[in-house]
Amino acid sequence: MEVQGNQHIPTLSEVMRSITPVRSGMTVQEVVAIFQGDPALLMIPVVDTDVFEGAISRKDLFTRHLSRPFAMELFGKKPISTLVNGTMLALDPECHINSALARLLEHDPELDADSFPVTHEGTCVGIVHVAELLMAISRSQADLLATLETLSARIREEVEKARLIQRDLLPPSTCSYAGMVLDAVLINSSEISGDVYDYFFIDQDRLGVMVGDVSGHGVQSGMVATAAKAGLHLLLDMGVTTPGKLLEGMNKAVCATASNSLMMTAVIAVIDRTVNKVFLANAGHNYPFQYRSSEAAVAMLDGTGGFPLGFDMASEYNEIEIDFRCGDRLILYSDGIVEARNGEGEEFGYERFSRYAQENYGNSPESFRIGLLDEVRAFSGTESFEDDVTLLVVAAELAS
Repeated sequence: MEVQGNQHIPTLSEVMRSITPVRSGMTVQEVVAIFQGDPALLMIPVVDTDVFEGAISRKDLFTRHLSRPFAMELFGKKPISTLVNGTMLALDPECHINSALARLLEHDPELDADSFPVTHEGTCVGIVHVAELLMAISRSQADLLATLETLSARIREEVEKARLIQRDLLPPSTCSYAGMVLDAVLINSSEISGDVYDYFFIDQDRLGVMVGDVSGHGVQSGMVATAAKAGLHLLLDMGVTTPGKLLEGMNKAVCATASNSLMMTAVIAVIDRTVNKVFLANAGHNYPFQYRSSEAAVAMLDGTGGFPLGFDMASEYNEIEIDFRCGDRLILYSDGIVEARNGEGEEFGYERFSRYAQENYGNSPESFRIGLLDEVRAFSGTESFEDDVTLLVVAAELAS
């Protein structure tokens, strides 16, 4: 322990956690099971014949490596060494916590990592949680403690304000308009959602709906989603009403807000009851489903697509035109539904989604939404979702 003035400065050996390492040959599936069995575990050291090779963090494993479709099938049986980050920051146990924070900020200015290994003579002796490092620093310095407490309270307050603002910007979850009934829900996986939904009335016979999904979570994603929605309503106020042109304008808003650091997928549909049509454009989003009463069948509306918003300022979005008659259903959603996984890493997927829609087309939009989300929860075996979940259902219940 270092002494600074009259104050003792702890070393990393006093704040680190002892973590049992895993062998480099252990499979990714086995390591996933270890993380799932201990929600507080942030990082696991990886060794080969007791020599430290690196570490695998929960965040990297689940967010970077296994978040893509079929990632578990690709990596599950491979040795964990294939995913190990051998270049992460590792510090000596005698490094005092102030110096450790300085080194950490130099290596990772955004504090993206939530933990790092502590090594001595080629052996990993522990893991330090960044949050616990910050708390140790705050406890060791009274002035810093006061500053951090003020900052922490302010951040919590600002995040809560942002959450409430984002919630209040959502329209009511149910709506009846022009012989149509709409039901929508947005379930956050964190305080601030990267998902967004909206609907808007163009005239007495036309209803517009939108669902979007910003990459990532948290405040930045929420800001991009809010900017996109604000851009949508500005365009509507300017008289823009076609899905393709609305997406083009939203794309410019996202490019300006995110500066190419984040992208957003989105789908917009305008339902016109005077001609019983849906006009739809898609910016890299999950393809909507439609139940067609005339065919008694569910179809995926995959006839058009484009780059996500924020990818290219000059992107253009084509539209498709689909019949939408009494008894039909239009279903928009985010990937938090189809990518929900069960304990074996299997995704809920489009086939289960389509089958549910086929078997429950006669339900009201509200009942359809409740039943589908219950089915996803039963499939995944948990009440919570790892990703934001948005679902919007429109039913044409009366003839135009």
